[in-house]
Amino acid sequence: MKFKRILLIAGFTLCLLLVFRLVNPDITKNTTVLDCTGKYQVSMFGRPYEGYNYHNAKMDIATCLCEKYIAIKDKKYATEIGKILNEFEAYENIKNEPVEDICRNADSVFIYWYYE
Repeated sequence: MKFKRILLIAGFTLCLLLVFRLVNPDITKNTTVLDCTGKYQVSMFGRPYEGYNYHNAKMDIATCLCEKYIAIKDKKYATEIGKILNEFEAYENIKNEPVEDICRNADSVFIYWYYE
């Protein structure tokens, strides 16, 4: 009787995991840097920073940080912009430029890798 109950619970759990794996719902996550926030979606069974969604959220944050940096010229925004540039290797050619130049060209620097 006890074995039958354990087998039933294990079977139910396995079926539930199989259904979630097939459906694979998306979860919305937030990432915040200083006072700028970006939202991205990941699948329940995917890696946390997989795909273009995380990159696109970081580009939104970098654009927001540039707007705030241009407005008040605070070094904390420049530092965070530098961290975002270092996170993505595609920006090796511009990361040594002054932050003012990067922020002036934010529309062409912080672009999405993939539109969703």
